[in-house]
Amino acid sequence: MNKTYILPVVLALIALVLPPRASACTVLLYTDAKGLPYVGRTMEFVGSVPDRMTYYPAGSRIESVTPGGQPGKTFDTKYAILAVTAYGLVPDAKQDTLHEATNDQGLTFTTNSLSGNKSPDVAGVPADQVLSGLDLGTWALGNFATVAEVKEALAKKEVAVWLPEIPFLGDGDMPVHFALFDRTGAGIVIEWTDGETTVYDNPVGVLTNNPPFPWHLANMQNYAYLTNIDKNRGRFNKLEVQADDSGGNMASLPGVETSPGRFVKAAYYSTFAHKAETPEQAIFTLGHVMNNFDRPKDISKDLEGDLPSGERSMAASKGPKSISEVTDWTVLHDLTQGHFYLRTINALNFSKFDINKLSVLKAPKVVTLDAVNANTQLDATDLFLN
Repeated sequence: MNKTYILPVVLALIALVLPPRASACTVLLYTDAKGLPYVGRTMEFVGSVPDRMTYYPAGSRIESVTPGGQPGKTFDTKYAILAVTAYGLVPDAKQDTLHEATNDQGLTFTTNSLSGNKSPDVAGVPADQVLSGLDLGTWALGNFATVAEVKEALAKKEVAVWLPEIPFLGDGDMPVHFALFDRTGAGIVIEWTDGETTVYDNPVGVLTNNPPFPWHLANMQNYAYLTNIDKNRGRFNKLEVQADDSGGNMASLPGVETSPGRFVKAAYYSTFAHKAETPEQAIFTLGHVMNNFDRPKDISKDLEGDLPSGERSMAASKGPKSISEVTDWTVLHDLTQGHFYLRTINALNFSKFDINKLSVLKAPKVVTLDAVNANTQLDATDLFLN
């Protein structure tokens, strides 16, 4: 879908009036020397949800609902799904909601916070085509192998997506947007800022939070000068100078953990990080890249009387009240090999899950993050198999 972008300076003014969000998440696409794709994602939040992993084998029954709580789109998945999930976000949910996920075809799905959404009106749409936004992840990963297929299905209006209110996240339509990547390295972003389902191609391979995605693409024009090449010598009149250390090229790279700052930083790291020669080295590299977005508790602290609007909404809802966003967990995907790596705030090392080995499972299975934290082996696939 072609979009005309407003000048960054105008969009910056728009950003000032858009409400902040309750969580700060970053996802990026990294490619190795052979062009093979890997996806990294951090999950920052003021609570501890999602708190478990779920495996859905091919053939799993997914039952969505209409805004009135009646049965909506129902289908059996074609592909297996492995995900970090949230349970019971709304009272009538029939299955977990995917927060960070992949299918056995190498298609990934990421849920990031985005406030200011407006749900499409699905009145008059046949109920069997109506899909809650909470089930869009299982619909996409359960039925499609590439982002092109997802994009085509949404363009053909095979489903009508609506956004429920999430009591846990306060008032308003479901405050999220989604990033999808596949084994070709292609990516899309799905948003609902104008009451319609809008799909954007993702040429930069990054998604954070507010403002909406087109603003971030336009804002990147302000950073055309960024480079990974140091300039270590200079001259001021008759004084010749030489730097004692490297890294001066990053002086203008945003250091703040706001959504615009993280977007630019993610674009920088995913562009200039060394292109690894092997999948193993690529995962090592991606893990180090994602460490730059890992936020310990109280590094960014909001006082109770001065919370961002997203956290104020949560404090007034049934969700937890907190004053410090923290990186609850980090995920790395090897899209080609079907490897899913997870590290929580309570672990030093990643746990690896091989979705291909899970094909012996014939029914959905849940593993808690507490069980993942107790794992002492790199390969944690057996947590699902035992």
